[in-house]
Amino acid sequence: MGTEVIEYTGKLITVAKADELYDEVYKGHTFLFTLNDDWIIDANQGGNAAKWINHSCEPNCIPVLYEDEHDRSQDQVFILTLRDIKMGEELNYDYGISFDIPYTARLKEIWVCHCGAPSCTGTMLKPMDHERRMEP
Repeated sequence: MGTEVIEYTGKLITVAKADELYDEVYKGHTFLFTLNDDWIIDANQGGNAAKWINHSCEPNCIPVLYEDEHDRSQDQVFILTLRDIKMGEELNYDYGISFDIPYTARLKEIWVCHCGAPSCTGTMLKPMDHERRMEP
């Protein structure tokens, strides 16, 4: 438990550049990992096997952000286990995707979850706060 599995790597790009390259809200499939308000790891460019770790509502791993207090462009993400992993078991973590827009039926369809966990919420979208409305 708490074993480091892999670092999430790729090209470091700004949030503005990611917005220019990808319309992540409506495509529903990217290999982007948000580090902070300014920087994103783009695993579409130079990423490693970490980009293939799937989402689950009952994850066996967790992404952990290591912040560089002097230079936030140097922040890193490592995937750590939450429990012992059996040989051949798929690695997964909760993507925790959130947007600052209403969650429409179309958006929930794009970000549908197929993890198959007994507690599956049916979506990879997470509320930003307790006031988040789920719109039809």
